[in-house]
Amino acid sequence: MNAIETLQQSTGSAGAAEASKLAAKDLGKDDFLKLLVSQLEHQDPLNPSDPTEFTAQLAQFSSLEQLTNISESMASINTLSSEFGRLSALSLIDRNVVVNDNAFVFDGEQAQLGFSFQDSVESATLYIQNENGQTVGRVEAPAPGSEENWVTWDGTSSSGQPLDPGKYSFSAVGKNADGEETEGRALVESRITGADFSDSDQTLLTDNGPVQVSEITRVR
Repeated sequence: MNAIETLQQSTGSAGAAEASKLAAKDLGKDDFLKLLVSQLEHQDPLNPSDPTEFTAQLAQFSSLEQLTNISESMASINTLSSEFGRLSALSLIDRNVVVNDNAFVFDGEQAQLGFSFQDSVESATLYIQNENGQTVGRVEAPAPGSEENWVTWDGTSSSGQPLDPGKYSFSAVGKNADGEETEGRALVESRITGADFSDSDQTLLTDNGPVQVSEITRVR
């Protein structure tokens, strides 16, 4: 038997009405305490409530209070975590970061493009695509290492013609000792120019476009 049922049985119409009112909504710790006080006020002196049950109700109230305090503490921690994340993001402004991404902005001179493979490869080729997804250039990496690899693209097409500045992307394809092809992970180095906190995500603005903090692998 819960506290509301006990109150309904041990009180008159006023207590029963109050119990029904409380039952109609979720009980908070203040409501629970009011319920216990009302139960004591309306109990029959000749037939008092079972002290064992009353002790159990107090234990329930204690547990409810602890859960409420934990919930409030977690909300405070989430707020502090969000503020700390914003401060951390602001500290990256004007820093160079490496991002898990294949999109970059070509300034008309050259671009540093990175890649890595999960398994070792004998050679790698980077294919450059324009905004329409057309392959317009390529860069050969004859002996890539097992860690991060960086190559310089001079901004020319496969035929050696200079390409216009703009937005490009690339993919890295490697070949192992058996000649089998595998696709690598693309990496781009970007300079942080600002931050956008207009939504719940912490978006950093870079010279290669917006990125999420979670996409950053390291700061250079």
